[in-house]
Amino acid sequence: MGYTISAPPHIKSGISFRSINTAKILALVPVSLASVYFFGIPALGIILAAVLAAVITEFGIQKIFKQDVTIKDGHAALIGLMFALLTPPEAPIWIAVIGAFLAIAIGKHAFGGIGSYIFNPVLVAWVFVRSSWGGHMTPASIPNLGQLSDLLLENGAGLLVDVSPVLILIGGVYLVYKKYVEWRVPLVFAVTVFFFNQTIAFLSAVFSLVQEGVLNPLMYLATIFTFLQVTDELSYVMVGVVFFGILFLATDSPTSPVTKNGRLIYGFACGLLVSIYGYFGNYVDGTLYGIFLANAIAAYIETKTLPAMYGRESLLEKSYRRVVKRIPSSLKFEVISDERI
Repeated sequence: MGYTISAPPHIKSGISFRSINTAKILALVPVSLASVYFFGIPALGIILAAVLAAVITEFGIQKIFKQDVTIKDGHAALIGLMFALLTPPEAPIWIAVIGAFLAIAIGKHAFGGIGSYIFNPVLVAWVFVRSSWGGHMTPASIPNLGQLSDLLLENGAGLLVDVSPVLILIGGVYLVYKKYVEWRVPLVFAVTVFFFNQTIAFLSAVFSLVQEGVLNPLMYLATIFTFLQVTDELSYVMVGVVFFGILFLATDSPTSPVTKNGRLIYGFACGLLVSIYGYFGNYVDGTLYGIFLANAIAAYIETKTLPAMYGRESLLEKSYRRVVKRIPSSLKFEVISDERI
């Protein structure tokens, strides 16, 4: 009988890479079925084409380079499914095939495979396809939460993922509950998007009152009350693609920091970039481009938030020392011993 010898500590966990991918696929099955119900056969064709293309591409690459075939871990199928959900139902099948191929070949394996890529493979493929065939990748409509029923089934859905924000939210919350997804990134991401939009709406309303020369304090109090409520701008935020970005794209482990403080900062960066692009553009493109840009600074955030080695000055101590050095010596307090008195 053979034994595996390794350095302690030894922690047993029922969570594996395969179980994480399987859980994410299962979490996306309801919204995939809803998209087929809403868009019909075109949606089913796009999903099947993307998943098959991703799996075949991974199998081919690993065979060509004589690597262990890992299609059973479900990662390739997950990437294909996620790209399909970011595709409009009007797009031709070959768009899904090319996108899935690029996600696996360029986004994943060109960077070294699992744990080595710096950009989410799904976003790499989406940015390339969106830039190359913008006409096919432009959704026919931009979703807008007009009433509460749109959370369950969005009649203005432009992408497959937009058909049901609630199903995306339920699937993502389930992953957080089962600890397949770490909670810090999605929580800070969502809070940042919410407060950014509320603050912008509040400042816009106040600026309008000032321009109109309104001096009545009650009008400003009413504006503050409006700020505390859900504004119309949030109707463009509470859509499927935003929830998908918060819970599924931004939480991808290889493209997000491993440190706890780093994940908080990264979640804020995602929320800020998405909010700026979405507010001045649209939240469909804004969510995907914003997270893609946040991927670029994830490694920097992780490096700057690594715990200091024992005996090394902390960030607070370094900041204090820099400030003290800039203070003129004449202004510093001196300690006078009893011998000098």
